[in-house]
Amino acid sequence: MYIQHKLTALRPRTALSFLQCLIVMTVFAIGAALLGPAQAAEPPANASSKGYLGEWECLQGFRKDADACVAITIPQNAYATNSSYDRGWECRYGFRRESDGCVEVNLPANAYLTSLGAHWSCDRGHKKIDNACAPIDVPENAYLSDSNFGSGWECDRGFRVVNNACEPVHVPSNAYATNTSYGRGWECERGYRERAGQCTPLIVPENGFLVTSTSGGEWECKRGYRAVKEACVEVNVPENAYLTEAVYGSGWKCERGYKARGAGCVAVIVPENAHLDYSGNDWECNAPYRRQANGCVSA
Repeated sequence: MYIQHKLTALRPRTALSFLQCLIVMTVFAIGAALLGPAQAAEPPANASSKGYLGEWECLQGFRKDADACVAITIPQNAYATNSSYDRGWECRYGFRRESDGCVEVNLPANAYLTSLGAHWSCDRGHKKIDNACAPIDVPENAYLSDSNFGSGWECDRGFRVVNNACEPVHVPSNAYATNTSYGRGWECERGYRERAGQCTPLIVPENGFLVTSTSGGEWECKRGYRAVKEACVEVNVPENAYLTEAVYGSGWKCERGYKARGAGCVAVIVPENAHLDYSGNDWECNAPYRRQANGCVSA
């Protein structure tokens, strides 16, 4: 009755605020009743409270194990970490984890410990064979590579691997040695092509020119010409057309307002209620008309 009397005496806006406060207070009261047991729960031994809802974390020197904190046993040649999870320790540099302890890394001759200290790698000029670092036998006309895989060496330019040795590459006339370690070891000079292990001259047709292409083309035709078999044929540009840069097709395109028909360009006849389309070589109806035969009709 008292709340009803208060609400009647207050203005509508004030009454609404009063009701909102009652709702918020009720929600907090219910939440406190529900969360009370969690907040009241004590953390286990060797732990401290963390935040709300009964959260906790283990003290340093202990790690979490189910709902308890157990003491961390640090083996010899290890050190404690700040983590209360996992095992809580790491092996010192030069040792690696084995079971629940740390064993020393057995470093063979001509090797060094890696940055983390739990493994080793061979010095340059050596490669790993079983648990040792054996010297790399670099043949004549070769050099040590930077790769940790394979033989550990590569042939000099102009040589190729043959039976674990570097044999000279036979470079034919009008060719040059390459830097790649695969393939035949040479490429033909510009203006020549490889045929049967030799470099033969390219035959460039009249009105053509040499190109450097990765697509296999060795020559192209000048502007205004098109490749037909092994020749460059002049492009016949009809009236109301112009040359294109495309290396395929007819080599020409009709001007705006014209369309291709056979070997020529004819004017586009635009019917009533229509206009030239985006290409300029045909027409389309104005909205809301639609195309029907050679005209535009109401939709």
